[in-house]
Amino acid sequence: MDDPSSADISNDIVIEVPVDDGDDDGGTEVNGKSPEDGEPLKGIPSDCGKDSSENKEVITAEDNADDNEKEVQIELDEDSKAVQGDDLTPTLGMTFKTREEVCNFYKAYAMAVGFGVAVQKTSFATSGQCRRVIIACSKVGKGKTDACYKARQSAKTDCQAKIVAKAAGDGLLHLVEVNNEHNHPVNPSTARFLNCYKKMAGSKKQESVGQSNGQGSSRPDEIECEDSTKIGRLKLAKGDDEAVYQFFANMQNKDPNFFYLVDLNDHGCLRSLFWADGRCRTAYQYFGDVVSVDTTLLTEKYDLPLVLFVGMNHHGQLVLLGCSLISNETVQTYTWLFKAFLTCMLGICPNAIVTDYSKAIQGAVLDVFSGARHRLCLSSIMKKVPGKLKGHPDFKAIKRALKKAAFDSLKVDEFEKCWMKMIVDHGLENNDWLASLYENRHTWVPAFLKNTFWAGMSISQRGETISTYLNGHVYPKTSLKQFFSKYDMILQSKYKKEAEADSESHKTPLLISKFYMEEQLSKLYTFNMFKKFQEELKATMYCDVLLIQMDGSLINFQVKECSFIEDGKATENKDHEVLYNADKLEIQCICGSFEFCGILCRHALSIFKFQQIFEIPSHYILGRWKKDYKRLHAVDRSLSDMQVDNVVERYDYLTMRCLHLAELGFISDDRYQVALKLLKEVEKSLLDDGICRDRQPRLLSFGMNSNENVQNLLLAQLGTSEGNKNSNSLQVKRRGRPPKKAKEPNMEMLARPNKEQDQYDHQAIGNPRMQWIYQQILQDDQIPKAPSGRRTG
Repeated sequence: MDDPSSADISNDIVIEVPVDDGDDDGGTEVNGKSPEDGEPLKGIPSDCGKDSSENKEVITAEDNADDNEKEVQIELDEDSKAVQGDDLTPTLGMTFKTREEVCNFYKAYAMAVGFGVAVQKTSFATSGQCRRVIIACSKVGKGKTDACYKARQSAKTDCQAKIVAKAAGDGLLHLVEVNNEHNHPVNPSTARFLNCYKKMAGSKKQESVGQSNGQGSSRPDEIECEDSTKIGRLKLAKGDDEAVYQFFANMQNKDPNFFYLVDLNDHGCLRSLFWADGRCRTAYQYFGDVVSVDTTLLTEKYDLPLVLFVGMNHHGQLVLLGCSLISNETVQTYTWLFKAFLTCMLGICPNAIVTDYSKAIQGAVLDVFSGARHRLCLSSIMKKVPGKLKGHPDFKAIKRALKKAAFDSLKVDEFEKCWMKMIVDHGLENNDWLASLYENRHTWVPAFLKNTFWAGMSISQRGETISTYLNGHVYPKTSLKQFFSKYDMILQSKYKKEAEADSESHKTPLLISKFYMEEQLSKLYTFNMFKKFQEELKATMYCDVLLIQMDGSLINFQVKECSFIEDGKATENKDHEVLYNADKLEIQCICGSFEFCGILCRHALSIFKFQQIFEIPSHYILGRWKKDYKRLHAVDRSLSDMQVDNVVERYDYLTMRCLHLAELGFISDDRYQVALKLLKEVEKSLLDDGICRDRQPRLLSFGMNSNENVQNLLLAQLGTSEGNKNSNSLQVKRRGRPPKKAKEPNMEMLARPNKEQDQYDHQAIGNPRMQWIYQQILQDDQIPKAPSGRRTG
């Protein structure tokens, strides 16, 4: 029974187990028999067997993979506390409460010194108490001798370094024998790679050699693994790894601008994953001024650990900017995630960012997006109120007071008074959560945030709601495999809604008044944003304007908003201060609606009506809400094309421009047909070097000529010219039925901005033919080698 045998060891192993020699000893034996025989182990404590006596010593063999799920650094911190004093070196007389403390202590010492460990033997009393444990260097013993010339030399050196702990009358384990001398070199820098310290990704606890209940060996699938997040590993269910691989392979094949980054822990295990397709990256260039980090699936304990980056388009719809899977919610994880997002978006930082209330996120935002204005989502804070305060007897009154302080405070001092009254009236001075909220009040109370444009990405008034991007598509039990299977369908449904909103915006909306300002914005704004303006214009009938003070061109007004029924509820009477500059036509309301969402409020519109100004000044017409915002944005970008000499940068830039072309070309059938004809002409020109040289001066001057030259060039590309039209008009009349008049192209449709003529086809670049063309261009330029597709991963 004292003869040791070999196997991998951990905290719970009680038979001698060399760790790093790599010898194949054929498994562990107990009492001369292998646990694979399926027989119950002999010598189990009496609480698991009937024939044991009180003083009988027994030997058990337990699971040897528990430490696969514990962090080495955590073990070092915990084990050092078990040592008397700050010295980690084993000395005679040290005491420990349990066998696990002895094992953890010696492993911490061994890792610091630089050698592996093995538990040679553990003895238990029938009561289950550990009587004696021997832990030795993993190179103990001489190993096996194999006559085969291919046999690997044994790593064992018969090292005698070990400790022996024995139970005393006080119930503690005392070190009675200590040998710290080794007969082999030790290396602290490589000790963490030894098998006894490794944690393999996705590994399960191995089959137990014995159990304390005497029921024999247990199956591996009957032992549940601890939460993967405790060791910084992404939790993947069965089939998820294959789903991830297939998804990324498909995305890279069909989207050359697909970007992804992978974060691995110290042991090569998948910890975090970020990706963004070409349309996400293009959308960021349009709508990347305000970004919301949606962690709803994490806070509501979904099975899918998904984090979304979303923005707001010119229709007031959420657009996807990027996705991520994370294993835990730490500052380090979010810092890596935000840096990955910033890398994907070419280092362009958003102006403002909205996140959930989390200290980890706050720390990461401060580190990565230091130049952006950070706001905590007020909607998510209000959702947490029941869970944080529901146990209080005055919960309902506290909730009403909190909403009043947040939503009804137009000034900072008003919020301060309401907050202090709520705290004092309900005795909440010692509530840590409310104290933390008050400390961060400048990041979530609307009264502190009115000087920043938020694109309507967070609520600021009662009754407002913010829906999530995946609302109706992902549920608490949705798996990662199911999400990837419906990923394309979700995005296509969102793109379809945006296309429908584009089409709806080109229709003439129904006007409710005779004011020119309404007609003015109906021609400029998208349908959804015009409806919001229209609601504010209708509400001016409930507003009364009073002149308070006049100082030259500066006029101070007070707008009394009368009570009315809205959504079946009566609103409260409110007074709003409005400052108006008559010379500059500048207006500023205390509610800050224009600064927050870019729509003039009912109070400002009432002042314009009072001053007989019925045309909205141009500086209050936000280009971001215009129906042709994407086209205008694309024209602005085309005026400053990037000049690069590097081949890879040229490829990347052309790819991004092609994505812009796709955004403009898919809106309607007419634009789609024009885009296809232009792309075919571009492809034909690039395939023929002679044509390319002949057309180069004309193409280069294309972006600098007038609209007339643009139309002539487009007509020439489509096979029609002014000369042809003139010749047709001068043809001699002949006998018989006159020839059918050829259909002339729609000049208005063809006269598009330069953005739609100087792009390459996004899909053509990704196909094999265009890859071959790209390679031929590189060979002509005498470039030795360049990748045919972009590697962003």
